[in-house]
Amino acid sequence: MNDAAPGIAVATALCRRVAWAPAPRQSGAATARWALLASLFLFVQTATAVEVLEDIVEQKYALDSDATLSISNTDGSIRVYAHDVPEISIQAIKKAYSPGRLQGIVVDVKATNKSVAINTIFPPRKNAVSDRSGTVDYILVVPQTIRITQLDLTNGEVLVEGLRGGSATAHLVNGWLGGHNCFGDLNLTVVNGRLDVAYDWWESQKFSVKASSTSASLRAVLPSDAAVRISARALTGRIANAFETKKTQVNEVVHSLDTMIGPDPDAAFEMKADSGNIRIDKMY
Repeated sequence: MNDAAPGIAVATALCRRVAWAPAPRQSGAATARWALLASLFLFVQTATAVEVLEDIVEQKYALDSDATLSISNTDGSIRVYAHDVPEISIQAIKKAYSPGRLQGIVVDVKATNKSVAINTIFPPRKNAVSDRSGTVDYILVVPQTIRITQLDLTNGEVLVEGLRGGSATAHLVNGWLGGHNCFGDLNLTVVNGRLDVAYDWWESQKFSVKASSTSASLRAVLPSDAAVRISARALTGRIANAFETKKTQVNEVVHSLDTMIGPDPDAAFEMKADSGNIRIDKMY
């Protein structure tokens, strides 16, 4: 049952009582109460009338192992999961508050066996304050060795997971950006929000991770057996390193860090935060 139904029933009954009962002389306070109830009734009706419309686009293409991928989106999310597959599966979930808006959102896919380019086209906004142009959420399954040349999102969330020898470049303006269990080159940048790079286990491979932010916090989560060289710079924030064995002073603030974790590291992390903190945590 709709949670708003009891409220509508009560408000409807009250409004009927006002309409059918004789019109006695009322005080100003009573009149104000009836006006408030009528306004509440109209608000509940309007709120329950708002419904999010959804349309799902699904496509699949065969890909070469070293194919490239690029995605451009404005509002929503981009989630890329790498697996041992010879193809790319694309699911785009479009959401809007009106049929016209939903139909106006275009997911433009250009694909060959060597490259896939996805561009998201939103209808122009008539009113920047009240207009709701909708969102698109992308979920993709790709080969582990794919080269992701661009993941570009303005507002929302971006995730890249499971690369093995592939690479990814991602840029986010507002929101959360993450790399998970990627043993391939990553170049991740976020303007406002948060950036996380996490590994549930470690594989000794040569790869690099570059993570930078303008006004956001950065975090790397590594297992205790990780082997990696880390260079970190927090221009105005502080750096915390869970792998550090030397105790720091209570009031000591670390802005710069160059360290080596584990024996003979092949991986290299470079982290830079213009305005924000940097954390290096242990998974276990």
